[in-house]
Amino acid sequence: MRNMMKEWLEGNITIKVRGKRFERLVNMAVREGIHIWNIRRIGTELSECQILIGDYFRLRPLLRETGCRTHVVSRDGLPFWFRRIKARSGFVIGALLFFLGLYMLSSLVWSVEIQGTYHISPTKVGQAAEKIGIKVGAWKAKLEEPQQLQRELLRLLPEASYVGVRLQGTKAIIQVVEKEEPMPKPAVGPRNLVAKKRAVISKVMAEAGKSMVKVNQFVEKGQVLISGVIGNEERQGLVAAKGTVQGEVWYESQVTVPLRQSRYQLTGQQQENHYLLLGSWAVRIWPVNASQYAKAETSEERHQLGLGAAFTLPVGWKTVTLREMEQKNKQLTVEEAVEIGKQSARLDILKRASGDAQIKDEKVLHTKTENGKVYLSIHYTVIEDIAEEQPIVALPPLPDSSENKTE
Repeated sequence: MRNMMKEWLEGNITIKVRGKRFERLVNMAVREGIHIWNIRRIGTELSECQILIGDYFRLRPLLRETGCRTHVVSRDGLPFWFRRIKARSGFVIGALLFFLGLYMLSSLVWSVEIQGTYHISPTKVGQAAEKIGIKVGAWKAKLEEPQQLQRELLRLLPEASYVGVRLQGTKAIIQVVEKEEPMPKPAVGPRNLVAKKRAVISKVMAEAGKSMVKVNQFVEKGQVLISGVIGNEERQGLVAAKGTVQGEVWYESQVTVPLRQSRYQLTGQQQENHYLLLGSWAVRIWPVNASQYAKAETSEERHQLGLGAAFTLPVGWKTVTLREMEQKNKQLTVEEAVEIGKQSARLDILKRASGDAQIKDEKVLHTKTENGKVYLSIHYTVIEDIAEEQPIVALPPLPDSSENKTE
């Protein structure tokens, strides 16, 4: 029975035997205990077989006796494998050094990412992390356990209620949860609420102070809406006026819409570019000659080598997909252009008004078509908050009671 492991460890060769007495040679080899296998006849005086290296030298006397000659066709097994390795020692050493360097590079921290900071400065968190050894270039094996690192960071950052530390490949991620402390309310001095625009009042609701206007009343810019002066003529006090005042404000928008519109659409043509990632470097490996699109939509998919999320190598690949786009022209009708102009004007008006504004009425004042464009003039009535704060510098003087008595 063949022992393939022994054949590979001791080494074997494939030989061609030329001679008329090949069968006698085989029989004599078997009697001498020489292991021969894969015997086959190639021609009338030519045969092929496999034999161990040690048995090949024992075969020489039998070759002389039978008048056969041999020729080595191929060599296989561990001894020949070592010989090939020795002949390419430079390549092998280079490969070993490459993987050793790759392992050493993956054992370092190459970036520190800080998450969850709003009021705490990320620089402060980074400085605290450096004090306990979390920095670029640090050996991951020399860092303490994540629980210990979290406790030390929490001690250095009293403003945080929780600090999490985890290593993801060559990246150290520090997750900060800040303490939720009530923000002190800023001191508010006496003030009035005045109109910031000309409007017709549609809603008044005073929470603090005295309402000075009514619904459907026209007001000018700067007119007092809710006064911070309360009391009567004999006794007055100052408060910070607070409330909501909404009014109808008028706007006019001028819009120009070209009748010829240009848009980009996908053509269905696409190309995938494959890149080899080495740290922050990306080298395109396929295709060699990439197609160049005048306009394209791009999407990217990355893959990083490693053993799960806990151990990531700075080596990977990415696929960038380019989808070709071409410009399409469309001729609009006047009605379509008017609708597009209205939509654009509404967005412009809502930007000019306050955040919670609502359009109450829309009226096209004028439409003109000239030189391939539609010109629109649109009038809008908008309901919005028209109140703004105005500090009260001094209390208005009370009427002199002695003068009234004299009169």
